[in-house]
Amino acid sequence: MLLGRLLAVSLLLLSSPAFAGLFNLNVSNSAAQFEAGASADGSSETKGSYYYNDQGSRLLDGSLLVKGGGGDDSASGPSGGGGAKVIIGDVARQSGAKNLAAAVALGGQVSVPLPSSTPIAFVGEFFSSLRITSYINANHFSQFALRVEMGPPQAKFFIGYREITFSITGAGDVAVDKGSYMGVMFKF
Repeated sequence: MLLGRLLAVSLLLLSSPAFAGLFNLNVSNSAAQFEAGASADGSSETKGSYYYNDQGSRLLDGSLLVKGGGGDDSASGPSGGGGAKVIIGDVARQSGAKNLAAAVALGGQVSVPLPSSTPIAFVGEFFSSLRITSYINANHFSQFALRVEMGPPQAKFFIGYREITFSITGAGDVAVDKGSYMGVMFKF
């Protein structure tokens, strides 16, 4: 039954008349993230990413974000959307110990472009899971990011601030990433 539902959702996502791909590479002083995905008509995005840091944390995630208020990146006004993210991985603590953690987080993204000759936009996103949707060794997950994006929709440079935190059973909050980051995003 579950396999049938997953197949139906996959076919619905893949049957959209227009798809665009995206690739994102972002780094900080102690971490890197590789992200790939697809956008359907500018109204929804599906993404998958691999994140790792120098403490030994490694995360895989997949997300679906449904956009409204302009949808695509060429919109001249503010836009936003909401969705879900599934995260699983090894979370390394300061002591060197690792905990396997997983979560299903809900959240959203808001983009506010500035009127200028060079495309610039402020983007904020937040995802969080409650205890009921945090699994294995996790009690809670949260991800918060603010960034400034510059460039045309097909090739953007961005710089910003990001926090990724897991609350681990018996170990408290573990900051997987907390600080500035920068990257490039290509859409094709």
